[in-house]
Amino acid sequence: MSELSNLPSQQDAIVAALALYPARPFAVSDIGSQTGWLKAAGHDPRNLYVSGPMGLATSVALGLAAVRPNEQVLAIAGDGALAMNLTSLATIAGAKPSNLSILLVDNRVYEFTASVPTPTKDLDWLAVGRAFFGEAQCLRLSELTAERWAGVERPAMIVADVAPAPGKPPALGMTPAMIRAEFLGAARR
Repeated sequence: MSELSNLPSQQDAIVAALALYPARPFAVSDIGSQTGWLKAAGHDPRNLYVSGPMGLATSVALGLAAVRPNEQVLAIAGDGALAMNLTSLATIAGAKPSNLSILLVDNRVYEFTASVPTPTKDLDWLAVGRAFFGEAQCLRLSELTAERWAGVERPAMIVADVAPAPGKPPALGMTPAMIRAEFLGAARR
């Protein structure tokens, strides 16, 4: 794990990915780590903190991209969560939403379950993303600039290799009703 200690945190990766956009995108995060780290990276009413079964951020983000075609949407998924919903990548590739991207944060563990290794810990997520979206549409976060990202056709995927966190992310501090009310308010604007 020592080579992983030089990697950015999930929070830093989320901040860096959001900074690639000229205007704040809608951000849909998976349950657990991604939700906690998205909020810690900067709460925004355009954040949709998904709860319930793991792996739904990409599916929910696809629905949001469909109803908000003039807005950019970023799904934030963990490696363990996305492994539970790989079929969403096929659906996204087939639908071809021109406003949807996925940030895959790969820390190789289930952070909320005592950092148990994911079954995908050795999976090449860059190759997976390229198989669904194409080589030019799946890039490493460490190689991206805002200028380069602006020219990437969507749907696209950003792979962020991140260090496992030393502990759980900060608590969300919001009820599902609060999340819904804030998000609906932002979506009405």
